[in-house]
Amino acid sequence: MLSSSNAEVIVIGGGVVGLSVAWRLARRNLRVILLERGACGQESSWAAAGILAPGNPNFHGPMSEMHLESLDRYPDFAAELQETTGIDVEYQRCGRIELCATDQRYRMGLSEVRAAAERKTPDGQAVLEMLTLEQAKEREPGIGCDAFGALYCRVTARIRNTRLLKALRRACELAGVEIREECSVEGLLVEGGRVKGIAAKDGPLESDRVVLAAGAWSSQLHPRLEEVGRVFPSKGQAVLLHMENPPLSGIIKRKHCYLIARRDGHIYLGSSDEPEAGFNKRSTATAMSELMSAALEMVPGAASASVVNMWAGLRPHTDDNRPMIGPVPGLEGLIAAYGHYKTGLIFAPLTPRIVCDLIIDGRTDYDLSRCIPGRRGQDGSKPSRRRF
Repeated sequence: MLSSSNAEVIVIGGGVVGLSVAWRLARRNLRVILLERGACGQESSWAAAGILAPGNPNFHGPMSEMHLESLDRYPDFAAELQETTGIDVEYQRCGRIELCATDQRYRMGLSEVRAAAERKTPDGQAVLEMLTLEQAKEREPGIGCDAFGALYCRVTARIRNTRLLKALRRACELAGVEIREECSVEGLLVEGGRVKGIAAKDGPLESDRVVLAAGAWSSQLHPRLEEVGRVFPSKGQAVLLHMENPPLSGIIKRKHCYLIARRDGHIYLGSSDEPEAGFNKRSTATAMSELMSAALEMVPGAASASVVNMWAGLRPHTDDNRPMIGPVPGLEGLIAAYGHYKTGLIFAPLTPRIVCDLIIDGRTDYDLSRCIPGRRGQDGSKPSRRRF
């Protein structure tokens, strides 16, 4: 016998996507319960760097369009959260300089500049530009390594993800979302192919509309979820540094590492990518050594920085690097909103909009063919691993 949850929608997962979805649904006058296995905002969303960057302009299709639209919505999204909660999430378009360490990366960067030639900032400047190393050092004098060139993205923004999570939780509370933390969901309750509720450690809850936003843990809740597209953890380790006078002002990237200057004098250094680590979140000396070496190569002045903290997060990764957004075939009433990998923060304004469309209207105008659970390649094969 199911216990009544008094909820029209149950949201599983209290990360940036789950909180954003719950807030938007509650703003549409739905009764929402959000369940989180630990504390809200303490997993992948908390560990993230907070970089809001456009994807490769050589990639085209519905996912790329949604990516750009979500970024375009961010200024209003951040402003609405601040107006609602009084919390400044520190959204800022600061730009990003990527140092091209090889001739191949330099040529690929030039290809991206050409592909984005028609994209302009509001004041008419090119979104992407290839700088000489000297020009890059004029913008960021702390740069100390050699490079073939520097790919400059003017529209890359940063956000303080911890403040974003705090604001989203507060917005949920103000909108009437019932948040239950330390509530581990053990599975889905299904009858005749339709979701009827969830099984939690505190007992079952009834609802015929469930949103699954449990990150790397999502596909563990029912065997059907593994069949329509598994999600697995990809460990990422990061280091927080502090300097009284940081030698950089924005974001600097080289190969797979990046440095992000924050307003408070801290510098975020990230990050490793370890898809074989499983659910192990231990920080390692090897990763810290590699990250610090990369930091000092990019910005030698960081040698005097003090190490404040080191941590790891588990990014929710799928086999084709695309998220799972949309109805789950074979589990009527279940909407997927997980597997964003490195784009969970980026999609915070848009994924909830899509979920609301599906729950309230039963449809959405967005093309979900590339991210819907159970998707296949055009030839019937498994999806490729190409990003977007």
